Amino acid sequence: MTNNYPEWLECRFTPGNMEADTLVALIAGLPFNSFMEDDIYLLAYIGKNEFTDEVKKEVDNICAEFGISYEVNQMEQKDWNAEWEANFPPVVVKDICTIVAPFHTDAEIIGRKIVLSPKMAFGTGHHETTYGMIVKMDELDMRDKKVLDFGSGTGVLSIFASMKGANPIDAIDIEGPAYDNMLDNFKLNDIDNIVPILGGGEKIDADGLYEVILANITANVILDHLDILSVALKHEGTILFSGFLENDLPTIRIKAEKTGLRYIDHIVNGKWVVARFVKD
Repeated sequence: MTNNYPEWLECRFTPGNMEADTLVALIAGLPFNSFMEDDIYLLAYIGKNEFTDEVKKEVDNICAEFGISYEVNQMEQKDWNAEWEANFPPVVVKDICTIVAPFHTDAEIIGRKIVLSPKMAFGTGHHETTYGMIVKMDELDMRDKKVLDFGSGTGVLSIFASMKGANPIDAIDIEGPAYDNMLDNFKLNDIDNIVPILGGGEKIDADGLYEVILANITANVILDHLDILSVALKHEGTILFSGFLENDLPTIRIKAEKTGLRYIDHIVNGKWVVARFVKD
């Protein structure tokens, strides 16, 4: 008997001497949906229809450049979202918030409660970058601030911004499944002041005059969009960057400062950076 579940591939990377976090940073710009690490391998999961010849070529080039080997395995065709949901624990971000799934009916809630339907979209709070972004966002006064969440994933940062009083909020993501997931998550949290946008950098409103921009993406995507993000940010506005390792920060800082963004500070959470800049 056949089923209609999506087909998934598992790319099993052998990073050798390279740390898994570094490898994730290198391939995070490709349409992988989730990553897992064990003692030897980094496992990256991608929809079979998204593993195009172009994506494979990019993976091959990265592996050739850094001496990494990998193999691709067809996964059993079943409801992997259900499998993942069954292993989706609540996330407590200090005393700031608790991120739960709809089925966590008995979870202890510390701080604000954010409900996410886990559909393998990036941004559940389990990754250090999402956690770190929430920590830095909690330091900001976001009341009545216009916010752009670029690369919104599940929409968790947009939701937290709304809970902190931000309004209005634009949430942009280029991945269809992430876009659909954030629509569900906005409803789960009774949020109605976020405008979901499907697309990439071309969807950034250059005249948006955003007072806060959130960009938890990758180093390459940040570097490619610094000019437009700076233009879209209001004078004295704040931008938070994450999705990259500390050794990428000097490059991002140099280019950001050329676009009028002044470095303020950063934190490191599990080797991942969250950096704060202000527009002069």
